[in-house]
Parts: sequence; C-alpha cells; structure tokens
Amino acid sequence: MTARVTYSGYLRLEELLGLQNGLSEGHPDELHFIVTHQAMELWFKIMINDVRRARAHLEDGAWTKAAAVLKRLNNVTGNGIAQISTLADMGPAAFNGFRDVLGSASGLESAQFRVVEVLAGLRTPEYLHSIRALNRGSLPPVVGAALKEPGLAEAAELAGKKSGVEDWAKVYREPEDYGPIAVMAELLTDFDVLWFRWRAEHIVLVERMIGRRFTGTGGKSAGYLARTLQYRFFPFLWEARNTLYETGMK
Repeated sequence: MTARVTYSGYLRLEELLGLQNGLSEGHPDELHFIVTHQAMELWFKIMINDVRRARAHLEDGAWTKAAAVLKRLNNVTGNGIAQISTLADMGPAAFNGFRDVLGSASGLESAQFRVVEVLAGLRTPEYLHSIRALNRGSLPPVVGAALKEPGLAEAAELAGKKSGVEDWAKVYREPEDYGPIAVMAELLTDFDVLWFRWRAEHIVLVERMIGRRFTGTGGKSAGYLARTLQYRFFPFLWEARNTLYETGMK
C-alpha cells in the first residue's frame, strides 16, 4: 500500500523550518536575514535549472520553448529582487545588532550566484580573476564545472547563426522578419537588465546598512560592488543597439 503523501511530508517542512537557527542571542531581525538568504539560494537553484533548460532549447532551435523558459526565469529573478529589498526594512541599527556573529560570511561567497552568471555567459578574464580573488586564488568547484558547459549567450548566438542571423541589429530593425528570434533577444536583454537591478539592489542595501566607506562582512565595500555593474551577459545584443544608433545617425 502506497504511503499517504502529505503537504508537510512532501516539502519536508519539519526539516526545512528547523534550518533557521541564528548565532546571535535571539536578535529579532536575524530570522528575517537568514530566511531571506536561504530563500535566495533556492531561487538561484531554479535559475540555474532554467538557464540550462533555455540553453538546451536554443541548441535545438526551439525558440518558442526557450522563450517560455526565459519568461519564467525573468519572473523568478524579479521575485528575487523584491525579496532582497525587504532587508532594507530592518534598518542599519538592526543589522549591526547581529552583524558581528556573521564573521567573514558574505553573500559574495554564494557559489550558486556565480554559477548563474557563468552559465548565462559572463566569463571575461576580469570577472573570473575577481572570483578567484574572492576564493583564495581558485574558483569554487561548481563554478569551474559550469565553465566547462556552453553559456546561454554562446548558445543564443549560435542558434541565431543557424537561423540565418548575420547581424543582430537587423533583428531589431526588422523584427517581423525574425519572429521568435526577436522575442528571445528582448527576453535575454530583460534578464541582463534584471541581473543589473539585482546587483544594484544589493549595492544600495549595503550602503543603507553600513554606509559607503566601510567594508561588508566579505571585506568589500559598496564601491567595489558598484564596479560589478559593468558586467553584461549578452554584449552582442547591447552592441546591436550601438549599431542601430550609429546607422540611424548616418
């Protein structure tokens, strides 16, 4: 006889809800801090899965299926941004009430955050150098493994070539001729913008909690974080906009 499946048992709620034990002596805001970051890691897990799914669909030339996955990925990313923004409601005094117990633990150590970025296509030497610098000269194993996989950006460019795209600016100039490819281009750009917003939200949060001059638990300042805003997953789509503008001015 098959055992009855219950809501609590299926979600393993007893185990899940027992994972929020803070290190401070009962500071009332530490629970919010822990739950938010644990939930963010769960969102990252979904994002990693969806980036891989979208990449697989693009490799198969299934633009419509890829677009459906990217739409959900963007919604999930937006939810993550809304979630991290709730930490600002704690205020600087609340965060400093338990900050010392965090030691050097920092969101900069999130390996899943880096896996999302690497799988999306962020693989420049400068970026990888910064990750190694944060991890004692080496990449976290899961990040190194992700680097061995094709990136979403690479898959999108290759799928475009297979579908006759020689100039991405032309996709924007004549979107009706490219249908789902044009839709996908904007969904990818949306993901890039959302990730920029995620980074920006984190920067503003750090400034609100500890100011701009001081370093976070990971030893980096808000100024360091601000420099990460230069990164883009899909530079070929942004370059297409430059081309459109340049040709339009002639």
